[in-house]
Amino acid sequence: MLCHSLTHQSKWFRVNSSLRVLTLRYFSQESPSLGFRSPSQRIPSTPAIQSELVRTPSEYVKGSRVLQVAILGIPNAGKSTLVNQLSGWQTCSVSRKVHTTKKMSKTVLIRDETQIVFLDTPGLVLPAEAKQFNLDKSFVIDPEVALSKANLLLVLHDISNKWTRGSLSSKILRLLHLYPDKESVLVLNKIDLLKEKRLLLDYTNKLTEGIVGGKSIASNTDQRKRSMSRQNSDMSTVNESNAELSEPTNSRSMSEKEVAKRIEGKMGWPNFSRVFMISAIDGDGVSDIVEHLYGAAKPGRWMYNSSVVTDQNPHEMAIAIIRGKLLDILDKELPYSINTSVRYWEEDLSGTLNIVMALDCQKKFTAKVVVGTGGRTVIQLAREAEQDLRNMFRQEVRLKIVVEPA
Repeated sequence: MLCHSLTHQSKWFRVNSSLRVLTLRYFSQESPSLGFRSPSQRIPSTPAIQSELVRTPSEYVKGSRVLQVAILGIPNAGKSTLVNQLSGWQTCSVSRKVHTTKKMSKTVLIRDETQIVFLDTPGLVLPAEAKQFNLDKSFVIDPEVALSKANLLLVLHDISNKWTRGSLSSKILRLLHLYPDKESVLVLNKIDLLKEKRLLLDYTNKLTEGIVGGKSIASNTDQRKRSMSRQNSDMSTVNESNAELSEPTNSRSMSEKEVAKRIEGKMGWPNFSRVFMISAIDGDGVSDIVEHLYGAAKPGRWMYNSSVVTDQNPHEMAIAIIRGKLLDILDKELPYSINTSVRYWEEDLSGTLNIVMALDCQKKFTAKVVVGTGGRTVIQLAREAEQDLRNMFRQEVRLKIVVEPA
């Protein structure tokens, strides 16, 4: 973990009474030596270089294997946090509020001859919800696109949410029924927040209809409960028993009407090949998922060359980081009304990336809230975002934020 040592801060306010515009600029200078290593994979800080890197054909790797994994879940299930943990890179912005991820992104994990491509998608919403909350079309379209491309579906379920943990979302069940032939795994996230760990098996039974890997797990329920009480909370998988195979799902494509009828009243999916129990934010249990994914990879040419970490534009990644921080720092609906843009982006001769970001708050009141008393809120925003940008690009970054209404 990189240390954040703030050595100097300078800030100033400019109030233009004629235009009635409040502007706050904040610039923080950090210790220049952070000791970053230069791995073979990298995220270029220049959009043009990143674009060319993504377009560069993959190298020939003898015995190469590849796997595309779609990460699915309802809003705030922890999908982006999991992708960051799985890949070892901070490619996805995260926050405690919903709708942080706005469109699908790809993150690449490489080990030996195997390449795994994670497809991080926005939280699942219905078209009516997207219209109600003025969300981008990507919230509806991208999960569908990810499923069509993926070899494996990873369903992330928030086990800490007492209102939703007892059943899979109908949105998830719909997608699983549309692609019944694709391997799917269930990942129960946030088990660190579940006080009664003995309930994990009960929820697993509900979410899988008592079947994992084509075999029943109900026959050994009592034995598993006794075993679970002796285990630590970071147990990662539910072992498979030797009972009867489940009834196979019809492999032909079903219509939306057929799917709606099929999932009516259902709470779980009996075709998960594995179940994992993790805490994505702590990384507990994540390595077991990685091992399973490597084992599931199939022979094939890599999708990206060995230097690629993500397909995202660096500017968009920086904007997403700012947006995620705003969602965490500000209350209620305010962050959703703020537009973020890049004003300046240049790497100097010392290798330091200098960035100026603008926050268009639309209203003077919103701008004042973003600035905070004595500039404290925007200083916190700049400090945290600057550190995340360092971790992302693995180089020195100096960030300046301009806050002003339209």
